[in-house]
Amino acid sequence: MSKLIERRRNNAKDVLESQLVRNTKPEKVNRKTTSKMIPLTEGDKTRIKKEIEILNSPRKKKTKV
Repeated sequence: MSKLIERRRNNAKDVLESQLVRNTKPEKVNRKTTSKMIPLTEGDKTRIKKEIEILNSPRKKKTKV
């Protein structure tokens, strides 16, 4: 995995973990993120946990035979 991809995955994981700790996420209005923070729903928590799990164990590319 390239350094850029690895760094991007780590940054995404850090953001998601901090959202779980704070129990808030940025509000979106008209598809734009605002600085106002809103509480996470149970669905958000479940989604974030799944995303962190995926980021912790990335799949390896399959090689063609």
